[in-house]
Amino acid sequence: MGLSPSARLPIPAMPSWSSTIRHRCSASCSTSDMQEIPAKILLVDDDPGIRLLIQHGLTRAGYQVTEASNGLEALDGFETIKPDLMLIDVSMPQLDGFETVAAIRQRDGGEMIPLVMVTGSDDHESVTKAFHAGATDFITKPINLPILTQRVRYALASAEREQRLRRIHLEQQSACQLAKLGFWRLEIETEALQWSPEAATLLGRSAAMPGTLAALIEEAPAEQRQRLQRAFAQAMTGAAGLNLEMQLTRTGNACIITLQSSPQIEDGVIVGAFQDVTALRAFEDQTLYLVEHDELTNLPNHRLFSRLLADRLERDGDRDASATTRTAILVADINRLHRINDAFGPARGDEVIVAMANRLRQLLPPNSLLCRLESDSFGLAIPLESVDLDAFQARLQTQLELRLQLDGREIYSDCSLGLAIHPDDAQEAAGLIQAAQAAERETNRDQSRRCIRFSEIRAAREEGRVILETDLRRALEKREFFLVYQPQQRLENHRIEGVEALLRWNHAERGIVSPADFIPVLEETGLIHEAGDWILEEAIRQAAEWSRQGLELRMSVNLAAAQVENPHLITRLCGLVKDYQLPPAQLELEITESTAMRVPEQTLLNLRKFKQCGFQIAIDDFGTGYSSMSYLLQFPLDTLKIDRAFVKEITHGKRNRAIVTALSTLSFHLGLTTIAEGIELESQRDYLDALNIDMIQGFMIARPLVPEQLLAFMRAYDADTSASHPSAQASS
Repeated sequence: MGLSPSARLPIPAMPSWSSTIRHRCSASCSTSDMQEIPAKILLVDDDPGIRLLIQHGLTRAGYQVTEASNGLEALDGFETIKPDLMLIDVSMPQLDGFETVAAIRQRDGGEMIPLVMVTGSDDHESVTKAFHAGATDFITKPINLPILTQRVRYALASAEREQRLRRIHLEQQSACQLAKLGFWRLEIETEALQWSPEAATLLGRSAAMPGTLAALIEEAPAEQRQRLQRAFAQAMTGAAGLNLEMQLTRTGNACIITLQSSPQIEDGVIVGAFQDVTALRAFEDQTLYLVEHDELTNLPNHRLFSRLLADRLERDGDRDASATTRTAILVADINRLHRINDAFGPARGDEVIVAMANRLRQLLPPNSLLCRLESDSFGLAIPLESVDLDAFQARLQTQLELRLQLDGREIYSDCSLGLAIHPDDAQEAAGLIQAAQAAERETNRDQSRRCIRFSEIRAAREEGRVILETDLRRALEKREFFLVYQPQQRLENHRIEGVEALLRWNHAERGIVSPADFIPVLEETGLIHEAGDWILEEAIRQAAEWSRQGLELRMSVNLAAAQVENPHLITRLCGLVKDYQLPPAQLELEITESTAMRVPEQTLLNLRKFKQCGFQIAIDDFGTGYSSMSYLLQFPLDTLKIDRAFVKEITHGKRNRAIVTALSTLSFHLGLTTIAEGIELESQRDYLDALNIDMIQGFMIARPLVPEQLLAFMRAYDADTSASHPSAQASS
């Protein structure tokens, strides 16, 4: 006995989904690569006349039909031709229809195939037996071809839907396992907890999951329990859903999980999801350590030093409100380090830095702080309760004279010092550090002095500041401000996709004034509101003008803290993009990390409003502020900008590469675009490309340009890119 391949008869082309099955290519194929192949039907009946009738009708409908005369042939045909549907007669020799259906359901691939039984009887018992055996549908004789065709079409469509749902379910299961995501169910009346079956495995627990709410809270650290009880109590009233993080501290099964649910309660039950975030939190802790410590000396960097100093000043103020504790901030700068680098190489310069760091550790009084502020300078915070400042200052000047053997030669190195006192010279950590740095810079003007106190230069600085503030108030009226734009390049295709708008001041007498000199004054005096409003309007106007000229670039604009906290800014922004007809998505608003954390609750609220209006949001100078990473990443960000401090030494600094890798990985999983700043060398670009950074900006691509220069640059750049990367240009 053999199969009768009726598919040899001509089959008319039937493009309708009802008679074909679409076989898709891999994800790389285009829509035109898809092929539609007629659905294969295996017809099983011992009556040749009925087979001929059904085969003829289904072939005309566009199906590919193969025949079998009994159940044993049907089983062979199922294995060889892999049909999409089977029509099986009930009464057959050797193996009847019921037995054939049952046997197919036991085979690999037989669970989902539609099995339509053809019976000469429509009694209730036969129908029940057919479905019990595993039939999908049944049809009675005599055969009505139009009805049979419709039943076949319906069965195939149902099978396709079932397979699609099955695939989706499997994909969801895989996604949940990869994300370590599961589900929980809380009965409010009994406080009984149920977990998805794989919960213990996902969390790596040998013990069973807590069976009650009380048992769950008992597993948390003592300091978390009251917070958990309040959150669950509120959720059980329906007042709010859950969104909290907790530790499970059972011995050998410790982990950190998030618990989430909606406020909706059905039949006295709360249903929610949980996720294991242990690895993510460990990753964040590691990243935070790398971000806050200097690679070469392993000392705290500027970021951590600022936060530790701020914490100490706050504690000192709380401890004794009646008597202010005095603290000395010193900046020690290694003199002529660049000459050592030039003469002997950066590796020998690093030896000098390490030697100076070790000497400072030895000299540091108890309860003091030490950090590496910049490449060639250190910061010290020294409580003056039990230290004679004059004696310590004199000791530093003599003990920081180093004689080192480099390449067989004795090299002399020393430091210049700047000193500021809290609370005399400044009240906050950032101001104290800036004051000490300003005092140290004065030693460059007076070579006869190795240490200068900020109090000695305060009067001159205050006089200059008053003049600067007066000039700033007139700068807007005189139109002395202007914007320059620095291009941002996507590494993947070498395209310039955006620019960052930067403020410049062309003083009528002093010429171009450094932004570092005047922007802090704008912020402190409140002039930033007026200047910031002008910056936003000018940047939006310029972006719209470029767009009309066919140059589509994302415009990034920096926002000061006062602007971010201004509740009226969103109205102003929406009005500007409407007036200049600029799509909101083409404007990216940049905030610094320290700005974001100044009033984080209000910042979060305002940023969400910006996001709802379609603006892009970037966080600038990432890694240089004072925030908790887990808090910071609650903000609705689109872009994370990696500070130039981590890029500068990336070609020979393992820790900087580790930091950038960690930030790139974190950004990828959070769906953020990464932009590295301060790129000056091709080697830096190559490292960043290898570390999966999305975009770069810096002098290697272009310095900040005025609008006319930028247009000329883009024309030249596009021509050069077209010649150097024709495939990238064609894809754009």
